[in-house]
Amino acid sequence: MARASTASSVSWRFTASRAPASRHRWPSEIWSRGCFARGTNGPRVPPFGARTPGASAPCILRGIAMAKLYFASLITIGLLLAMVFGVVLALLVYAGTVDLGLAIAITIAINAVIWLISPMISDFSLRWFNKMAFLDDAEVKARFPGVYQLMHDAARQYGFGAPRLGLIPDRNPTAFTYGILRSNARIVVTDGIFEFLNEDEQRAVVAHELGHIVNRDFIVMTAAGTLVQILYQVYAAAMRSTRSGGGSKKNNGQALVGLVALALYYVGIYLLYYLSRTREYLADAFSAERVEARHLAAALVKIAYGIVKVEDTDATHSLLQSTRHMGVIDVKNARYSGLEAESDLGDPQRASEAMLFDTHNPWARLIELNSTHPLTGMRIAHLGDIARQQAQSFPQYDLRAAAQRLRLDEGALWRQFWYELGILVLPLALAVLAGVLGDWPLIPAAAAIGVLVTLPLRYPSGEAPAATVASLMTNPAASPVVGRPARLTGKAIGRANPGFIAGEDVIYQDKTGLVTADFRSMLGTIGDLFAGWRRVPKHLGQDGQLTGWFRRGMGGYVIMQELTSTAGALRARPYFWQALLSILVIAATVVLLGAGKLELGL
Repeated sequence: MARASTASSVSWRFTASRAPASRHRWPSEIWSRGCFARGTNGPRVPPFGARTPGASAPCILRGIAMAKLYFASLITIGLLLAMVFGVVLALLVYAGTVDLGLAIAITIAINAVIWLISPMISDFSLRWFNKMAFLDDAEVKARFPGVYQLMHDAARQYGFGAPRLGLIPDRNPTAFTYGILRSNARIVVTDGIFEFLNEDEQRAVVAHELGHIVNRDFIVMTAAGTLVQILYQVYAAAMRSTRSGGGSKKNNGQALVGLVALALYYVGIYLLYYLSRTREYLADAFSAERVEARHLAAALVKIAYGIVKVEDTDATHSLLQSTRHMGVIDVKNARYSGLEAESDLGDPQRASEAMLFDTHNPWARLIELNSTHPLTGMRIAHLGDIARQQAQSFPQYDLRAAAQRLRLDEGALWRQFWYELGILVLPLALAVLAGVLGDWPLIPAAAAIGVLVTLPLRYPSGEAPAATVASLMTNPAASPVVGRPARLTGKAIGRANPGFIAGEDVIYQDKTGLVTADFRSMLGTIGDLFAGWRRVPKHLGQDGQLTGWFRRGMGGYVIMQELTSTAGALRARPYFWQALLSILVIAATVVLLGAGKLELGL
């Protein structure tokens, strides 16, 4: 998930950015280090298809697989360039006088300025809203020696200064990186990374972020995003020229070019998502080269799927001891220092069951298309391939056995998908039907009726049954459209937006795992901010229950209905505005029809 246009992050939350001297390693060595013969002037790449003396078959396979990922990135950027230059050339041929050059120059200049100043803006916002503090080198070395060694080894190998490490005092495990170039990159992590992950998993997460830095993903994603923006500028310029020039053949041609540019703009957005997912795979490969792939897979299972086991102990966690003098952990959080989290990777059955949504549910592929990160199940499968090629140990995720245990019925999943897709598009379908029948005044009311009809289906009523995070996440029939009523017993351990003082969403923990609780106030954004500022803090760390509707997207989350704890009850009204606005639209339409202000086409 990107922070502005220059940031990248591992998708730890339940929501990429991204050589001159011979001492630097080539990008292809991120994965296939040791595969190439070396001379005094750096790595020597053999001709395509030739085997380097001493190179193993797995080594060659790694090189081929890595080349595919880089080729995918190059092809995507090449497509974006071709789209941009094609429509620009076509428009100039038709118009010649369109002031398109200035618009493109301004777009490039604005993106360049944003690219240059975004790290400073991110520094300020993270310090102000998220209470982030940068740790100096000595402190990183003393507190996190494994992470320190990893960062400095990579920086020394690629010839740039070690990134600064920022720490956010929040138990939601999150990590991301941002910057301009390799030399001024920042890696930011939360306390949750050091609480819920073991040392090898911590290093794997940081190595993933280092992969974004080494691969210069800041520049790659900023450049690709600029190309997509230029497509929109071409569309805007063509439309302006068409409106001012009448209906000549020349202007009709410009209008056609503009529409093509607009279509390519939307295609370009999805190409950006694809490019970002490719960069995530590359960063995963970089991590697996420095820390065994199973450790990053373990971190993904723990955090992306929220599958953890929690035990209360009397031991004092080293994180609390090392940060108490800095005040980055509230003293009230001291009693959570005994929480120990470990994934079920020792017995990967649970993880395999959680992956079934990613691999079998029809919604999964649609969800991934609109995401900067690959589905977690796909990432773990990719890490498994790397581990096998490098002869590393890796848990055996048997999805077929998991499907048999859960008696997975793919036909039922597809029937459910079409039913839920119907729920999703019903308001639009009714509006289109009204338009086709010629009843244009009824289009808003038709859509509103569709919303009212589908709300009870998307938010089923009745008493919510008791559930656990693990049982919800291992349900392959989970949906991003229809919520499954659930009641969890546990506690809210932190904000979903780490450290944000007015964040209304929380991370909820029960005895089996972690899940995001999405609070939606009936007062809209103002109500959300007020609840996050004044009401949510009272419930953090307090035992109680969470009631709501579970949905599954890139990760699992519960749309909150009520959060109860020893501090009282926090109630949400997630569908209030949808229902109210729909009723108002229908009522207004009826009143106008009765007054003769609207005419129907029937």
